Amino acid sequence: MLHAHACCWTDPPAITPDSAALLHQSVVAPWGEQLRQGADGGIERGPADDRPEAEIAAGITGADPSAGPGDGDGPADGDAEFAAFATAVAGTWLRGDRARVRSAGPVPGSRFA
Repeated sequence: MLHAHACCWTDPPAITPDSAALLHQSVVAPWGEQLRQGADGGIERGPADDRPEAEIAAGITGADPSAGPGDGDGPADGDAEFAAFATAVAGTWLRGDRARVRSAGPVPGSRFA
């Protein structure tokens, strides 16, 4: 598998993709309730976006689609940069192990410090 849109790191897929757009533990709609850190340092749920669906959709579809210049610390994320990356890894891209990932995630515990 060359690319996966999303991969759950706590329940890895049967075949490891070469790249994933979103590595997640759980996925919620961006306009739904969100977990956040409260003033006391504990975890709490933030409110969902209560705007009408049409207004949320208008905000998404009205966003500027032009590519951003990057974060200032690394290269921009344009077509030329992606093509250069793909060219650089083309010789070894599909040589990796395709066995099921044995790890249940990038950290040994289920708690982040």
